[in-house]
Amino acid sequence: MTIRLLDLGEVSPLRSQAIYHGVAYAMGPDDPDTITLMRPSAPYVCIGHHQDAATEVDLDYCAEAGLPVYRREVGGGAVYLDGGQTFWHTIFHRSRVPSRLEDVYTMFLRGPVAALNRMGIPAVHRPVNDIQTEGRKIGGTGAATIGEAMVVAGSLLFDFDYELMVRVLRVPSEKFRDKLFETMYEYLVTIRRVLGDRAPAREDAERILVECFAEALGRPVVPGELRPDEEEEIARQEERIASAGWLHLDGLPASGAGVKVAEGVHVTEGMHKAPGGLVRATTAVRDGQIVGILLSGDFFMEPAEAREELQEALVGVPFRPDEVLRVTKAVLEQVDAPGLDPADIVAAVMATP
Repeated sequence: MTIRLLDLGEVSPLRSQAIYHGVAYAMGPDDPDTITLMRPSAPYVCIGHHQDAATEVDLDYCAEAGLPVYRREVGGGAVYLDGGQTFWHTIFHRSRVPSRLEDVYTMFLRGPVAALNRMGIPAVHRPVNDIQTEGRKIGGTGAATIGEAMVVAGSLLFDFDYELMVRVLRVPSEKFRDKLFETMYEYLVTIRRVLGDRAPAREDAERILVECFAEALGRPVVPGELRPDEEEEIARQEERIASAGWLHLDGLPASGAGVKVAEGVHVTEGMHKAPGGLVRATTAVRDGQIVGILLSGDFFMEPAEAREELQEALVGVPFRPDEVLRVTKAVLEQVDAPGLDPADIVAAVMATP
């Protein structure tokens, strides 16, 4: 079976997110597995599926700078995106990919890793979903089930605006921002930083990537076009992704840690860094019982709706580690969340001052 290639060139920021969502939602078991390539015509910010926009991103600055902010259905963290990157997406029917996320990454990251090596960069896949060269990150990826498709998203990182990346994030202080810039510049590299004058032209790098995908997946990749039904679904996704209702998580507002609302009522905020990502928990507690909770972070979770199910299950539970762990274990028993254990959720929920 061939793989369809959609080489879409330069598209609007909104369309760069809507295309792979639309293709995925339009996919049925008999539709072709697809690889897309595109680059955004203007800069923007994109947050992970489980993140709270107001917590992770300086929304006021983004508005002043004219940077749109969108949420994607793929997990992970907030990212600054611009024309210095070529986005790639593999959109395969879920019946034709492994069931575990770790195996999905193993399957689909072989191609990008091989492509970087062919360009002269000694890249490796570092589980769960990073691509690194000599200990430094040169590509982040994410995966999610969208409709009947498994989508893996990544990019060829030619150039990167480190200053804007750290500026769009919401951070506790300017000193923190300065340190974040230093750390990011040291540990996140680009194709052109590594190769200098030896860096391939964008079209050559994209051609190499497609060739390596075909070799790694053992299937020919053939150019194709979007179908009318996919265009219709992309238009629906553009409307949804651009809406304020989709951008902002429903739940408790950010409150600061340990705020007393009334006698016996507190709102707490905690966070915990798990191997699979940062977990944030904003929890309303009344007389020792959880009455509301919002979980967010840059982790990956399949199915994605498990986060909402866990939030609902924790309402009414005593605000004690053992009880939170009991409920969390029950909900997450059949959930695929690489690097994230029930104990990590408990650590975030109970991380109160």
